[in-house]
Amino acid sequence: MSSIYLTYEEYKRNYYKVQKLYNEILEEKEKLFAKTQPKSTKFDKINVDGGNISNSFDDYLIIKEKKQIDKRLDEIKIISEDRKKLLDAKEDELRKSKEWIDKIYVYKYIENLQVRKIIHLVPYEEAQVYRKLEEIKKTLKERKEK
Repeated sequence: MSSIYLTYEEYKRNYYKVQKLYNEILEEKEKLFAKTQPKSTKFDKINVDGGNISNSFDDYLIIKEKKQIDKRLDEIKIISEDRKKLLDAKEDELRKSKEWIDKIYVYKYIENLQVRKIIHLVPYEEAQVYRKLEEIKKTLKERKEK
């Protein structure tokens, strides 16, 4: 039987990937918007634009529309919310699990308890808890490498 914490870790990784993508799109929008902000005048060069008058804010709106930044942000936000719901549901399931390995995972990696506190919550000695934590680490590492 597969432990729930493995699925929880997978959901967590997927959620973080979506958050990272969301952040990248936001940064793209911020950089684009920064181009609209007033800049100091440079007097060391003669700047000739050939009579073309450009409005940086209009340029910003055109480029933003071309890249569909707002649409992409809306889509990734919805995906992120859905991923968060999945993650929360899996965490709830993980906390309700009857498997001791899942309980140890919750105590250590979600509640951040120290081993000396965990041993009072599970029917294992300290050495056994450390072995279980090593088993969890090893399994997660193997899964990550796949």
